[in-house]
Amino acid sequence: MKAREMKEEIKKKFLCIVSKGQCYRAKRKAQEILTGKLSEHYARIWEYGGEIIRSNPGSTTKVGVDIKEDGSSVFKRFYVCFKAIKDGWIRGCRRVIGLDGCFLKGQCKGELLTAIGRDGNNQVYPIAWVVVDVENKDNWEWFIKLLVKDLGLELGEWLTVISDQHKGLVEAVKENLPLVEHTQCARHVYVNFKKVYNGIDYKRHFWAASMSTTKSSFLETMEELKEMNGGAYDHLMARNP
Repeated sequence: MKAREMKEEIKKKFLCIVSKGQCYRAKRKAQEILTGKLSEHYARIWEYGGEIIRSNPGSTTKVGVDIKEDGSSVFKRFYVCFKAIKDGWIRGCRRVIGLDGCFLKGQCKGELLTAIGRDGNNQVYPIAWVVVDVENKDNWEWFIKLLVKDLGLELGEWLTVISDQHKGLVEAVKENLPLVEHTQCARHVYVNFKKVYNGIDYKRHFWAASMSTTKSSFLETMEELKEMNGGAYDHLMARNP
């Protein structure tokens, strides 16, 4: 039940006017009584990781914490890579990994960093993920080092990484996968491209080039774009496609 609905229900049943904030706090307190506090759940994250390994032998879980001055620990990050998913990527997926992050909503803020692959049928294939306090170089590097070990990526030969080119991510990839081909997500590139060069013709040429399966077809499309507008061509080539 939403806070607004609670407010109306209380007014109807008890003839009492309360604020949405009061309803929200009451709801949260009731949830804590029923399921426990979130801090108590996070305190058991080592048990959760252990249960994953027990029920899925060969899987990897890692917990990272910050140690406070009083000796207590505060959650920082949690990594998961299941054995079956790990083996599936190694044995049957393309050597392409997409790295991205998104914000977590709710009472506990943070971010979810993910590694996503493509299987032989060109379908999305989740590989591993990590919950972190913030997206930065330190957390990306921690994540990538675990990926390298789990997937046997070594220096990144024959591997392509696709990302939004977050500064911390770029540095972490360069330092831990020096031989990888690090490309940019076309969707992120297009969002910036269309701010300057908007229109159906620009859109058509951009996506035709992005979805080219051969170097010759890519160059041909880019030459057409160059003839149409040299500035648009230079804008895209500056992104090292």
